[in-house]
Amino acid sequence: MSDGPGRIYLVGFMGSGKTTAGRLLSERLGVPFVDLDLAFEAMAGRTIREAFESHGEPWFRAREAELLRGTASLPAAVVALGGGTFTFPENAAFVKAHGLSIFLDVPFAAIAERLGEKAADRPLFPSEESALSLWEARLPSYKMADRTLTVTPDMNPAEVAARLEVLAAPPFAPAGGAA
Repeated sequence: MSDGPGRIYLVGFMGSGKTTAGRLLSERLGVPFVDLDLAFEAMAGRTIREAFESHGEPWFRAREAELLRGTASLPAAVVALGGGTFTFPENAAFVKAHGLSIFLDVPFAAIAERLGEKAADRPLFPSEESALSLWEARLPSYKMADRTLTVTPDMNPAEVAARLEVLAAPPFAPAGGAA
């Protein structure tokens, strides 16, 4: 892990750009990209919304935690966490022990605008008001990330990825290193 970027975990609310910027960052660094939400949907053969409806949130969160732990087998990667992943203390501890966490701090108004009609596909975004409450509740957890990138509405995904690359530059030595 000392020669490369190691594992970089992107933290933030749904619609904060973790997937878009994460893909670009992984290309810049030449490491694999993992999106936990997409990995879940591929593994489960269903959308997250369908999983919530058929099995409930606790079942989904257990599968999500299993996928997160699987990232320890990657010597280097950019991992986009689900919006709620880092809010569970055991997941946050895992991330801190196995990589560098970076919070993409995006104003809620920008998130709501980005999600627009796609919000209906998000099981925890039944209304903008309830999503705002959830965003506010999750902020303290997100702020526990190792580093924070404040994303302004005028920043494009390539600029976000470039700034993430600077923030992720060694030296950083996560406890536990390469598991």
